[in-house]
Amino acid sequence: MNISDSETIGLTSTTADLDVMPTCSVGDVLSDRYRLDDEIGRGGMGIVFRAWDTDLERAVAVKILGAHLQVGDARERLFHEARAAAALSHPHVVAVHDVGEHRHMPYLVMELIEGPSLKERVPETIEETIEFATQLCEALAHAHEHGLVHRDLKPANVLLADISGRPLVKLVDLGLAVHERAVRMTREGGITGTVNYMAPEQALGKKIDGRTDLYALGVMLYEFTTGRLPFDGDNPLAVLSQHLHAPVVPPRTYRADIPEHIETAILRLLAKDPDDRFASAKEVSAVLTQSPEAAAISAPAGVSAALGGLVRGRMVGRDTEIASLRRSWSETTHGRGGIVLVSGEPGSGKTRLARELVDYACITGGTVLSGGCYELEGATPYLPFIEALRLWVHTSSDDELREAAGDSGAELARLAPELASRIGPFPEGPTLSATDARLRLYDGVARCLFHLAEPSGLLLFIDDLQWTDQASLSLLHYLVRLVRRERLLILGCYRDTDLDRSHPLAEALDL
Repeated sequence: MNISDSETIGLTSTTADLDVMPTCSVGDVLSDRYRLDDEIGRGGMGIVFRAWDTDLERAVAVKILGAHLQVGDARERLFHEARAAAALSHPHVVAVHDVGEHRHMPYLVMELIEGPSLKERVPETIEETIEFATQLCEALAHAHEHGLVHRDLKPANVLLADISGRPLVKLVDLGLAVHERAVRMTREGGITGTVNYMAPEQALGKKIDGRTDLYALGVMLYEFTTGRLPFDGDNPLAVLSQHLHAPVVPPRTYRADIPEHIETAILRLLAKDPDDRFASAKEVSAVLTQSPEAAAISAPAGVSAALGGLVRGRMVGRDTEIASLRRSWSETTHGRGGIVLVSGEPGSGKTRLARELVDYACITGGTVLSGGCYELEGATPYLPFIEALRLWVHTSSDDELREAAGDSGAELARLAPELASRIGPFPEGPTLSATDARLRLYDGVARCLFHLAEPSGLLLFIDDLQWTDQASLSLLHYLVRLVRRERLLILGCYRDTDLDRSHPLAEALDL
């Protein structure tokens, strides 16, 4: 397999800086009320202090928030969510007492829990795992019923309080995780953030709901029962790729004494599609507390997978190619687009490698459109572009369609007739020669794609280019000549065994 750049694509750094920690120290008094006594923890959201409430004379926990939550919409959303969390009253949810600002830094005042987190003190038995999970389900059910989704559920955000010698689960930071993707770009083009417990829809920036928290709960149950994470890797992208695509190795593979109904529940929680998971935390709790004889649930199709040939979704031995693709995407997001071709024999993994870039573009905030070429439909003009534009129409609002289509709606509707029913009818243009009409179509497609590429980049993925039609090749060639200063990256896969220098694809791209 090889990767070729048909446009010059260099190597540069990527996008955003990491968060800056707030500047508060022991001894500071916030709002003339909360005295910071000891630092007891820090993480991606900020620093947590043990503090003294001088008005009510009680110990509290104060969280000073990081720089990424100090400005603009993020700050306003945080206060809104904090007030919503403060309205909750549940024995398994850490209470939020107050919110405020100190030197323009937002802070939260919360119930102080002296016990460890589940990251520090994992359940010791399967029975204790079920007990903790059941308590956690009660907290999640209460929050979800009040419209709050945690968005960053993990062992570090579950504390244990000692109530009369009995450990009691306390969920912290409920609803306070940043709304944007919890993964961000580093200067070196890597990804940072909590990825081990992240549901596929959250990694891709799609709509989330309570079932996103249930996926994270499934990861935690898998980890506590087997002693390992369901997906692991050398870097965050490898982990996210497995969350998106890899089947789950059944927990009983590693620990045979896990009750079958608990294994089935875990696998259902870890379904890639939210619709295949439990509908609510209450439903999860009911299943976990059932006796094995009473449990009668089924895992969704395709969740249980045999170990034979399974590589856990990792692209073994493809580090160089993956790094090259990521650099190409980085260049594209800086306005230096191009085309990258991935070639190989049938079954060599070229499409799987391309999917790594598709995932990477989605995870880092880009837009992805895709289309394919088909051996039996090679005569259909513009087929991969038709598929890509129809995907755009079906996933966009009417306002977004109008903005991207501009004055090219009639041309785009030639490829995606659904566009006319959404935002048409379009005025008829002048009568043109076949050549002029074709160029007008190409210009309309290019303008639309370049608009979609702003500001975060657009990846156009075309699979099986060896079967493409001549019209698509002509449009592709037109786009390639224009992308050098655009945030558009065209990614194509083809079988090199079906391609020689006389093939139309080779001729169109001057290979």
